[in-house]
Amino acid sequence: MGASFTKRSASQLTRRLALPLCVLGLSIIGFLTCAVGADRDRNPLVGTWHLVSYIDTPEGSAPIQAYGTEPIGLFIFTSDGHVSISIMRNPPDITAPTTDPDPEACIPGWYCAYFGTYTVNYERGIWVTHVLGGNIPAYLGTDQPRPFTINGNTLTISETHLEGNRRVRSERVLRRDTKAR
Repeated sequence: MGASFTKRSASQLTRRLALPLCVLGLSIIGFLTCAVGADRDRNPLVGTWHLVSYIDTPEGSAPIQAYGTEPIGLFIFTSDGHVSISIMRNPPDITAPTTDPDPEACIPGWYCAYFGTYTVNYERGIWVTHVLGGNIPAYLGTDQPRPFTINGNTLTISETHLEGNRRVRSERVLRRDTKAR
């Protein structure tokens, strides 16, 4: 009689605890999911972005796609303020020189990468990468500001700068990686 009482008591206890434990487990999962989503809500740059296009258009000239019509690239922003940016020509030009006297050139020229920490000024629509390392000598130890807009899962970096006496409009378009969510 004692063994059946113990089995029955254990079964009743399990049934009584099952619902509260499920609720607790789901609450923890919900909290963690909200915390990850909250990072992105507070900082919409957080996540992995895939490069879709990389176009420079000099004033009065045709667009230039220095990394090809289907460039390969990842921009990774973490919630704790780290960033890693990699851009590669598709297909790569493996015969390109591996040195360049221009300190703003990527070495090799078909692959650019840099990493560091970042800060965001939402009022101005700019993030600044504080470069710690990379293969662009002129970037090392500098701050690299980038004006941006985010529309849904599309990140657009767009600015106009001077090259010599000519204005060049630069546009980089990236799509958020949503598969890992």
